[in-house]
Amino acid sequence: MRLVVDNSKDAAREIARIVDMRLSFDALSNLTALLRPQKYRHRTFIQTPGETTTTIAFVAKGLIRQYQPSDECDIMYDVCHEDDILFSMESLISQTPSPLYIQTLEPTILYEIDYQELKFLASKLPEINELLTRILERCIMRMAARQHYLDLPPMERYLALMDADSEIIRRTPLKYVAWYLRMAPETLSRVRNKVNNREQ
Repeated sequence: MRLVVDNSKDAAREIARIVDMRLSFDALSNLTALLRPQKYRHRTFIQTPGETTTTIAFVAKGLIRQYQPSDECDIMYDVCHEDDILFSMESLISQTPSPLYIQTLEPTILYEIDYQELKFLASKLPEINELLTRILERCIMRMAARQHYLDLPPMERYLALMDADSEIIRRTPLKYVAWYLRMAPETLSRVRNKVNNREQ
């Protein structure tokens, strides 16, 4: 998959763009200074249960899932890819250990920001305070939108995800897509066949 950015300054600009902001030179420079590029191989755990989320990360390249294992299937909380912002919200805000795994599904490049450093910068610069607020609001809205379509019947659930983010469907293994949509892989296969037949 394409690399969205190739340096910290571009990553800072993209983070601002994602939340509909245009930062001043001073704010952009300060944000850039906080960003740290990190590379992860395929199937690498970025976080495991019991660890506290300490960073907010911009996904420059790759595919990542957040999940909690269970006996029958993994409980999938999120799937992120290029142009997404990645963090475990509950753990980040409360600064308590998370029950979630965060795992790469493709080779991944992140630009990570230490949350405490970002909060300190936000206390000094109103623009960064607004940026942080918008990042958190964006995460809340994303979670609310997903919860809405999880209440729909399986076919509508699949179509809602296809409309919202077809990259997840295209790039994520079938069983993970099924678990993300809270359905059995067999149910997802039937839904996909119906959708494909309807389109032909």
